Amino acid sequence: MAKPIRISGETDFGTLLKRLSDDIVFAPAFLRIDKQFGELFEKYRDEINQAEFFWAMVAKAVRETGLSRLARVYDQEGKALSLRTLLLTIEANKHLFDDNAVKKRVNPSFAQSIVAGSHFPDSKQLGHDLTLVSSDDPLVNKIVVWRNNFGAHVSPNQTIKKTLADATLPTQDEAFALCNRAFDVFNRYTSLFHAVSHSRVIIGEEGSVESVFNYLRFGLAARRRDVNEGHEGQ
Repeated sequence: MAKPIRISGETDFGTLLKRLSDDIVFAPAFLRIDKQFGELFEKYRDEINQAEFFWAMVAKAVRETGLSRLARVYDQEGKALSLRTLLLTIEANKHLFDDNAVKKRVNPSFAQSIVAGSHFPDSKQLGHDLTLVSSDDPLVNKIVVWRNNFGAHVSPNQTIKKTLADATLPTQDEAFALCNRAFDVFNRYTSLFHAVSHSRVIIGEEGSVESVFNYLRFGLAARRRDVNEGHEGQ
């Protein structure tokens, strides 16, 4: 059974937030790359064919990394750092969100504008968010099933009998929905804790993946020109 994480104070809690944010931010980034690969591999088929094994390995690694990070975010293990144990820790340490505690952490000018009690977690909302990150939720259960059978462990029964239907595992769209849910829940409490929320897109991400394939195209074209002109190896 999941329990609150034992912390000594706000420094420990801030460290937990920072570590969990890494998976919450990068899980969807890896999954977005995986989605782009599906489109770019067709668009740049000639370039991909030059090193098909390599790109197949890269695509597999990117996909599994994205799902593994997402599975960590929704981990149901009692001693793991996850959204579930983070919320239980918040529930057990609401004093970290008292007005005076928050004012000491935020910008002084912002601290003056804080309305009394506005950063204190709402018990009803907290309870609702706990249900959203529990395996009792059908969508969360899908990533937990993936973790328990393919991610953290390989199920011998599943390997032999293949009893899991595709509908039991998260689709690409469902994985993205879980990523968005994680951002919604996580940002709600980081905003309360120290008036900070995380962007859903990483700076420099847009266009970066296709630029790699553009360079491949330019390089392949240049190499072929050299071969045709008899310059190869000179």
